[in-house]
Amino acid sequence: MEILLLLSVGLVAGGLGGLLGIGGSVIMIPAMVMFLGWDFHLAQAIAMTVNPTVALSSAIKHQRNKNISWQSAKYVLPIAVVCICIAAWLSNAIPSGWLKLSFGLFLIWVLWDQISCLTGRTAPIIKDSKQTPIRGAITGSITGTTAGLLGIGGGLIQVPLLNRLCGLNIKRAIGTSSAIMFITAICGAIVKDISLPVDTQGLHELFTRAAWLVPGAIVGGWFGAVLTNILSVTYIRIVFAILVLFAAYEMIVSGGGSIF
Repeated sequence: MEILLLLSVGLVAGGLGGLLGIGGSVIMIPAMVMFLGWDFHLAQAIAMTVNPTVALSSAIKHQRNKNISWQSAKYVLPIAVVCICIAAWLSNAIPSGWLKLSFGLFLIWVLWDQISCLTGRTAPIIKDSKQTPIRGAITGSITGTTAGLLGIGGGLIQVPLLNRLCGLNIKRAIGTSSAIMFITAICGAIVKDISLPVDTQGLHELFTRAAWLVPGAIVGGWFGAVLTNILSVTYIRIVFAILVLFAAYEMIVSGGGSIF
C-alpha cells in the first residue's frame, strides 16, 4: 500500500511540476506527512531527493520546445545554489512543528497566487523588466532560501519572479525554472541528506522511499511538460488549488497544535 501511494504521489507531483514549473514538494511533503505519518524533516529530505528527477524530465521537454532562457538561468543559478545549501543545512535545526506551520502558511500564499492567476489579478510585469545579473540574483536568493528552508523545489516562487521581474513570458519562465531547479535541487538535496541526523540505516530507508517516488515523477514531469503547450492550465490550477487548501489546513493545524 505504501509503495502504491508513493508511486501515485510521484505521478501527481511530476505532472504538476511539468505543467506549472514546480518541483512537486507541495504535493509530496503533505502526502507523506498526512497519509504515511512520516516526520516532517524526513518528508522534506525525501521530496528534495526526488525533486531533481521532476525538474530534469520537465526541463528536457521544455528545452526541446525552446522554452528555456539560459541567460536568465546563468544569472539566477549561482546565488540560488548558495542560498539553498545554507538554508537546507539550517532547516535541520528547526523543530518540525515550526516547519509544518511555516509550510502551511506558505501554502496559503500558493493558494492566493493560484486564485490570482485564475482571476487574472496577478501582479503586473515591471515595465522595464529585463534579464540582468541583479534581477537574477534577487530571484535566486529568494527562491534558494525559501526552497532550502521548506524543502521545496522553489518553482512556485521562481516562476512568478522570472515572469514579472525578469520579463520572461510564462511558458519560458516555467521552462527556465525547471532547468534551474534541476541544479539547485541536487545541491539542496545533498546538503539536506548528509546533514539530517540519521544513521546509515536511516539514509538507506530515505533513499529507498525516494526511489519509489521517482518513476511516477519522471513520467508525470515529462507528460506535464508536453501538456503545457497543448492544454489550458485553468482546470489544473483549480484542482491544484483544492489540494493546496486541504494540505495547508492540515499543516497549520498539525504544526500549530505541536507548538502551542
